[in-house]
Formats: sequence, structure tokens, C-alpha cells
Amino acid sequence: MGRLINAEFRKILTTKLWWGLMIPAVVLAVLWAWGWSAVTGELINDVTNEPELRNFDVPVDEMSWSVIALARSINIASIFPMIFGALGLASELSRKTITTTFLTAPSRASVLGAKAITYVLWGAIFGLVISAAASLGTLIGSDTNLLPEGEQWFLIVLAGMIMCILWTLVGLGVGALIGSPVGALVILLIYALVVGPFGEVVLFGTTEGSNLPGFLPNGSANGLTGSTAAALLFEQIQTLVFNRGGAAIPASRQETIEEIIRFSAGAPGAFSLWISGLIFLGWTALFFMTGIIRNQRRDIT
Repeated sequence: MGRLINAEFRKILTTKLWWGLMIPAVVLAVLWAWGWSAVTGELINDVTNEPELRNFDVPVDEMSWSVIALARSINIASIFPMIFGALGLASELSRKTITTTFLTAPSRASVLGAKAITYVLWGAIFGLVISAAASLGTLIGSDTNLLPEGEQWFLIVLAGMIMCILWTLVGLGVGALIGSPVGALVILLIYALVVGPFGEVVLFGTTEGSNLPGFLPNGSANGLTGSTAAALLFEQIQTLVFNRGGAAIPASRQETIEEIIRFSAGAPGAFSLWISGLIFLGWTALFFMTGIIRNQRRDIT
């Protein structure tokens, strides 16, 4: 297995695909986080200056609103590890270069297992780089008082890395299932950029308070970062209200507040962090295992 994993790394590192996708991922993450941080800062400044809010002594400018920009930028940039995974096996199947690997390896299962381990590691690398780029954009575009603390930042980054790993495996599974790089890319990109986002907004808007979008692959994936940001911000709201002599926020209001924040973070209708993670893990397992089973029986001649 070790030799197969080394071989997979050599295949990847001797091509231009990994850095050809990582460069635009970094650029997109930085610019997206920068833009959203700037917009969020302007909105918070406008809200803070509202006389009604000032009379209530609500310190909205003391909260880590920039986590929304951080979460959204990681979400949008995660399409690149998805593309990377989709091309990982589909390209070899399309060009028939996988034939030699299958014939010389102990079994197809060992080859596919080595690919899975390799692409998990590369998904983590993409996740780390994207999170670092999004963090840089957030630092540049956000006011200092709106930045999260170290622990909050770490939790968002960790959720983003997990999301990137799972998207990489989803891409690998879809690519393995379809066997065509063009077909896999078209299907994944149309879903991730058009069908998923617009479908979630429609489902969320037609049924008020609906969690239907949270059951979908895109919605559950975005829920990893969006729900983390929502939980962190709600904890701050609760703490600030309590410290100023206010009562604890009722559970019914808590869900409404977190729902609004999740929507702002690009995860409308998403569940909590752990539920979103389990749902997306289920989708990942479905696509990945279906692709693996398909390639156990695929004609490679």
C-alpha cells in the first residue's frame, strides 16, 4: 500500500493540475474574504450608528462578524479540491492510463484504497491552503474589533478543512463513477455553482424555517462552516446580553438567530455542525463507494 501511495503522489506532483487549481483557489479565497469582510464591516458600522440600537446599548461592533466572511470564502473556494478529486481518477480512466496500474498492482481494491488515502491528504492540503488564504483576506478586509479570537478562528479553519477533504472524495467518487473528466466536471460544477445554491434558497424560502436544504450535499457541506460561525456568534450574543444584565435568550429565539446567521454565512436551512457533518459524510460515502464499486467491475481494456 505504501508504494501505491507513493506512486499516486508522484503522479500528482509530476503534473501541473495541483498547482493549477491551487493558485485560483488562493486568489478566490483571498478576494472573496476581503470583499465580504469589507461589506460586513460597513453594515455593522451602519447598524451601530442607528439611534434605536444605541439606546439599547447593544455592542454589535464588539462581535466577531468577520467569521461570516471567513466561512463564505472557504465555502466558495472548496470547488477547487472538488475539481481536483473529480479529475483524479476520471482522467486516468478516460486516457486508459489506469490500465497498467490495475494490471501491476496486487488488486484493484488496493489501487483505489491508495487513491482514497492520497486524495484525503491532498484534500487536507487544499483545505489548509484555502483556509490560510481566506484568513488573509479576512485580516485585510475586516476591522480589528470584528475579527474572531484564536480559538474561534481555529474552529472555522478546522471545519473548512474537513469540508475540503470530503468534497475531494465526492469529486473522486463522481469522477470514478462517470469515467469522463468532462462529464464529471460539468455535473459537479453545475450542481455546486447553480443547482445547489439556488435550490437551497428556493427550498428555504418556500417553506419558512425549513431544514430541507440542510439534507442536500451542498447545504450540508456549507453547514460545516456556516453552523460553526453561527454557534460562535450566538455564544457571543448570549454572553454580551447576560453581562449587561439581560436574561438568557430563549431556545426558540436562539434557533431563529442562528438560522439568520447561517443564511448570512451561505448555509440556509443547515443543521448544527455535527448533524451537517454527518449528513455530508453520508453523501460522501455514497458517491465514493458507488464510484469504487463501479471501478471494481469496469472494463479497462
